[in-house]
Order: sequence, then C-alpha cells, then structure tokens
Amino acid sequence: MKKPVIVCIDDEPDVLNSLKIELRKAIGDRCIIETAEGGEDALELLADLQADEYEIALVLSDYIMPDIKGDELLKRIHERSPDTLTIMLTGQADLEALSNAIKYAKLYRYIPKPWLNEDLKLTVVEAVHSYLQDQKLTDEIIKRQEANIELKRVNEALSASESQLNQFLEALPVGVSVYNSDGSSAYFNRTARELLGAEAIPESRAEQLAATYQLYVANSDELYPPDNLPILRALGGEFVRVDDVELRQNGKSVALEISTTPIFDINGNVSYAIATFQDISDRKQAEKVVVDYQRTLESQIQERTEELQQAKEAAEAANRAKSTFLANMSHELRTPLNAILGFAQIMEPSPNLTRENRDNLRIIHRSGEHLLTLINQALDLSKIEAGRMSLEATSFDIYRLLEELEDMFQLRAENQEVNLIFERSSPVPQYIQTDQIKLRQVLINLLSNAIKFTQIGRVVVRVKRLEEGQPSQIKYASDRVGENEIIPELNSINNDSIFPQNAPDKNPKQTLAASETRNNSICFLLFEVEDTGVGISPEDLGNIFTAFVQTASGQKTQKGTGLGLTISRQFVRLMGGDITVESELERGSLFKFEIPVHQVEASAMPAAKINYEIIGLQPNQPQYRILIVDDGEDNRQLLIKMLSPLGFALQEASHGMEALEIWETWQPHLIFIDLRMPVMDGYEATREIRARIQQRREGLPGTVEINVESNILTPELPIPKIIALTASTIEERRSFALLVGCDDFINKPFRKVDILDSLNQHLGIEYIYRSTGSSVSGNDEIGEGNILSDSAGRFAPASAPKLPAEWIDNMKQVIRSADFDLIATTIEEIRITRPEFADLLQHHLDNFDYQKIFNLITEVEES
Repeated sequence: MKKPVIVCIDDEPDVLNSLKIELRKAIGDRCIIETAEGGEDALELLADLQADEYEIALVLSDYIMPDIKGDELLKRIHERSPDTLTIMLTGQADLEALSNAIKYAKLYRYIPKPWLNEDLKLTVVEAVHSYLQDQKLTDEIIKRQEANIELKRVNEALSASESQLNQFLEALPVGVSVYNSDGSSAYFNRTARELLGAEAIPESRAEQLAATYQLYVANSDELYPPDNLPILRALGGEFVRVDDVELRQNGKSVALEISTTPIFDINGNVSYAIATFQDISDRKQAEKVVVDYQRTLESQIQERTEELQQAKEAAEAANRAKSTFLANMSHELRTPLNAILGFAQIMEPSPNLTRENRDNLRIIHRSGEHLLTLINQALDLSKIEAGRMSLEATSFDIYRLLEELEDMFQLRAENQEVNLIFERSSPVPQYIQTDQIKLRQVLINLLSNAIKFTQIGRVVVRVKRLEEGQPSQIKYASDRVGENEIIPELNSINNDSIFPQNAPDKNPKQTLAASETRNNSICFLLFEVEDTGVGISPEDLGNIFTAFVQTASGQKTQKGTGLGLTISRQFVRLMGGDITVESELERGSLFKFEIPVHQVEASAMPAAKINYEIIGLQPNQPQYRILIVDDGEDNRQLLIKMLSPLGFALQEASHGMEALEIWETWQPHLIFIDLRMPVMDGYEATREIRARIQQRREGLPGTVEINVESNILTPELPIPKIIALTASTIEERRSFALLVGCDDFINKPFRKVDILDSLNQHLGIEYIYRSTGSSVSGNDEIGEGNILSDSAGRFAPASAPKLPAEWIDNMKQVIRSADFDLIATTIEEIRITRPEFADLLQHHLDNFDYQKIFNLITEVEES
C-alpha cells in the first residue's frame, strides 16, 4: 500500500526546505513529502500524484505567490481532491481570503508566518491523523453498505428458496410433517392434511397422534402404542420405517406407510424430526391376495438390487467409521508408546542395570515396537480406505534390498528346512526409483506368508525386467472382463511418480506405450514369490485380499491380523501396478506383481552416511533455553531426561497458557509443544506467540534492524523456533501446525535422534560424535528405529577373546532351533568374561537377526 503524500507550496525555496525539514521531524517516514514552487507547479504535481494513485492527505500553501494566490489555489486543489486537508501559511492573508479557504477549500487551519516549530509539528500530525481517520471511516461505511446490500440479496434469495421449497412440499403426492424437538407440530403439507382430515396444522403433540387420529396397529383393535410411534422414535434419534399403521376415520380404514428421519444439530442433539407417510391400502390388499411366489421376476430383482445397494452403503459407512476410529485411537495409543519407547532408549545405556533388568528393558522395548508396528499397519489400511495414502519415491539399490531380505529370512527358512532361493535376472537395473518403503513391505509380507505356510520344499523370489514389447504377465481390470473381481479405483499418482495419471483398470504398459514414453529411463519389473506350501482353496481365493479375512490355513496358525495382503495389494496399485495369485491346495502358491520404475545412474545415488553416537556438545556454544510443553507428565520428563545430560537450560509447561507465561519471562530459544492440550492447545499457543512477536517487531524504533538470519530481535529477545509434537497421524494437522507458525513437526513416538537432529537443524547446535564404525546409504535406514545400542558397529570379531569350542557348537545348535529364550540364556553364559561380545549378540537377538549372530560366531571361531 502506498504512503499518503503531503504537498508543501511556497515561492521561496528556503521556506520550502525549512518546511520539509520540520515536517520530516514531525512525521518521520509515515508520509511522502513533496514540494512545489508556485500554484501552477503545485497543480501539475497534484495531477501526477493522482495519476499514480497516491492519496494526498495534506496541502500546506503560502498565501501570496506570483501566479495564483493561496486561497484560490487551495480552492482549485479541493475541487480536484475533495478529501485532502489544507493548511494556509502566511502572515499577510486577510479575513476574506481565510473565509474563502475555509468555505471552498476545506481549510484545516491557518498558521501565521513565521511559525512556531512545535505548533507546526502538532498541527501537521493532527491533520494527517484526522485525514487517515476520515479515510478509515469512509472505508468502513463503504464496507458496511456493501455488506448490507449482500445481506439483503442473501435474504431475498433465502426467502425465494423457502417459498420454492414450500411449493415443492405442497406438491408432493406423499404426506410430509415436521415436529419440533419438544413434540409439537411445526408443518403439515397438503397431502398430510388431506390424509389426516385436518384443515390446518394439528395442534396435538406427537405422543397424542394415535388417539387424536385413531391410529391402530394393522389388523387389530389396538391403538398404536405411543412409545412405538415412528415420529417419537425419530425424536429419540432413530431412523424408522413402518407399514403396520392403519388410520380409521368415518368408518374407513387406510393403511399407512410411515418413514421418519431425525435431524441433528451441530452438537449431535435432535432438533426436529421429519415424517413422510402415504396411503398403501391398495398395496396391502394386493399382498393379501397375491402370494410372494407370484411376484414378477423383475420385482424380485429390483428389490434385491436395492437391498444390496443398501447393504453396500452400510458396509462402506461402517468402513469409514472404522477408519475414523482407528485414526483417532492411534493418538491415544501412540502417546503412552512415546513414553515407553523413549524411556527405554534413555535407560538402556545405564551401567547400573542388572542383567535381569536389562533383559526386562529389552522385552519392554521389543514389545512396544511390535505394538507400534501393529498400530501403523492398521493405520495404513485406514489411510488407504480414506484415500490419503500417497507415493513417496526415492532412489535406492534394489540389489542390496534383495540381499537384506534374503539375510532376514534365510535362517528362518533353514529352521523350517525350507530352501529359500532368490533369482534376479541380469537386465534388472541395480539402482531404481520408486517407493522403497512400500516395495520392501510388500516383499516382506509375501515372503513371511510363503515361509509361514511352507513346511517342506522351497520358496523362490524372482525379479525380472520386462523388455519393451513383452506382454504383461499381470491381469489388469481391463483384461478381466466377465470375471467377478472388481478392482477398486486407485488414487492418481502424484507428480513424483512414474505416470501423471495411471488409470487403475488399465495395464500401465499399454498406458505407457499409448502416451509415447517421455523418459526412456522407465522400465517394468516383475516380482514373483512362489512356494510349495499348503496352498489356498478356491473358496478362499476370492477373499484373500479382503481386510481382516484369513484363509483356512491362516486361521489354523492363529497368527496375523488379516491385513498384510490387503495392504500389499493397495501398495502395489499405488506404485502403478497390480498383484495376482495362483494357487492349488497342497501344491503351493504363486504371487506376482509388476510395477513401473525409473532407472537411476550410480552417480545420482545419495552418498553413504556414517552412523554416529552423540556424546556431548561442542565447546564455546551458548547455553540454549528450551521450553517443553505437554499435558502429559511422562512425555515432559522423557524430553527432560533426553536433553538435560547435554547441558541445555530446560523449563516445562502443562498447557499453552502456562507456556505463554514462561515464554514472556524466560524467552526460550526453542519450544517443543504438544498440539492437543487442555486450557489452551498447541495451535492457539503457537499462534499467540507469533502474534506477540510480530507486535514486538512493529514496536521497535525505526533505526533498529532485525537480524532475520540469526532470528533475534535483540540478544535478550530471541525469536523461538517452535517444534510441534503430536501422536496424531492425520496429515492435515501437520499442515495446519505449520500454517499457524510452527517451524517443524515430529510424530510421537519419536527417537532421541529425531529430537537432537531438530535442534541441530533449527538452532545450529554442534555435537561431539563418536563413530559407530558402520555406514548405510541414505535409503537404508528404514527399519532401524528399534536399535537401542551402537555396540554392533564398534565391535571387531578379531579382537574378541577366544571362545570355548564347546560353547560355539552349543550356540550354533540353539540358533538353528530359533528358540529366543534358549539363545538368550546361552549368551548370558559368556557375559562375565566377554561382556562386549555378549551385548553385541544380545543386540542382534533383540532384532531377531539370527543370521548375523551365526555369522559373528563363525568369524570369531575362524579368527
């Protein structure tokens, strides 16, 4: 918005310069000050300013000038800019000139020459203020006039809509009545009044309807029970439809069908109920005469279709309700999990733990991680059903991913005497881009099922690249015309995925060929997981991808949630492919899916990261103040115990109002704040802090510059970084938190490294690290959130004391048995003499990595 302009007019340049200096002292840079040496010059300046759409707040003019006298000039200026205030500066103006200026030029004040500086300053400040207030008032009046016009238009439209609705209701061939929440009648349409024989809206209450209008239970002499009247049940919150009501008046009996619907207010209370009823006497008579089997086939099909549609809608509504429930319940489950897993991380390094306590701690952490996995799996299904699951493509080494999966499942397969085979054709590119997390989860789900249901034989994983022109081995919806299976619609893949829009019912290879591929780096990979297990019966094949449904074989094992294959199919479809299964009882199963991926050059892969442990802060850093805001005492204590050993100054608050008070007096550098709290939540507290900071900025003197890069107003008043903490998984809340002023967002349960990384990112805190001696690629950190110890990376088998041969042989035997407790007991046998090596083995056992335990023992034995 442009600043208002003050124009000074005098034929003496010295006077203009003096005047400009005094005005600048009075108003600073709130207004633009322009000067003109004479009347004609001033009028030209005025025209230019108006052409550039500047507001001319004030004109100060001398009276005696060679070309145009002051009163005449001000009159002409007023004609061109009526809202502009004017001040006359002269020592020789007569009363007539002043009178003309007041009458015709909106003269604000006359100041004699020579003027007093203080008088001039006060007059100008008052005049500018008066002008701005007048402009503001004018704007308000215009806005109110516009609002009144809009309100009138809306009222007219509403009135017309109400009139039209009444006409519609009056024209309906069925009776319509409306009852208030207290049971009094509010509206009866024409058909309703005719059916009931009432000339006007009946005054009887809902509970009196049966007696007033002689409503009987069909085929009986019993008045319809008031408690069962459909309208009363609707006022109680029920949706009711009955056809067992008879209206008996003047010797006539009319069969009625009544449907009632409760209408709820925003608080969930019934505000009124609507009833529709119609004469079904002819239908009732036909039902007595014609038996059910004489109904036409067309009628049967129609009724069945309606029932199926209602059942489908009811099932979809139940699914949506379930998804909403799961999303909301996740907050309540993840909040205590945050404390459980967080305190487990804090306690694990303690040297004061007994062996029994350390074992118990590992059980707690392992169980918590397992529970978190189950919650996340249920939430994945909820996101899929709600249409909020998105594709997050990353570049990664697929060869390494397959090797990790082979290592993960090899020992388990050997324990079941099942041969696990991975086959990868040579044309498969090593580096690809797609959603690694979802691809990994699909393969884990399929492999886990294959090994679980295979008691003897083999499990084979094959990965192939489909060459251009090679027919797809997956049957897409467009290829299954005539089959009973219906593939639900997929979400459109986002801009970072392979195709801008991939129709869910079409083969993506055909889609790609038809669109003349824009990028020749795209290829198709076919994944197959084949086993020689128990197989799937034909009856179960149709439901194998249905949520919470298990096959007969799955029910016998009494393991799993029935979600793995459902989520796998949706993940594959999200990546642009589809998954199919072929199976035969007692012969085995073959799962196949095909997805498009980008080939990636090795040079474009992210550099490997080295794992480090933070053991302290670098010297010569300020002591940062950190405020922790959470209504949960456990969650506050978790962060305090994570951060206090590093030397941060910490304070805590249990709600947003308390946080505001501490922020005002303590001025923290960073605030960790929960979003859901009593009294004042994290959203409102963040918004209020940002608003007060903005007020503080505006209150600084104009000569003080705000150091934006260092985020400080003054060294004593830092602008805090605000990190939102929440157990909610609803993505919209993350966006809203950032919108109200949060700088970042961390989900609960969080890891200690998440908290420390956020401090480094937002405050530039530098740490002292100790290398764990291992490195991972940027995308190989998936699934590492459950690691408590870093001893795995620091241990060198060659440095371990020689292990007894008898113990090595015994350990190899118990590893093959896959008995967790027996392996743990065997590890404890060497803890006294070889504690570091025992910790390393226990770490891999906690992660169920039996193969790594076996490999380490073999390396130590050979060394």
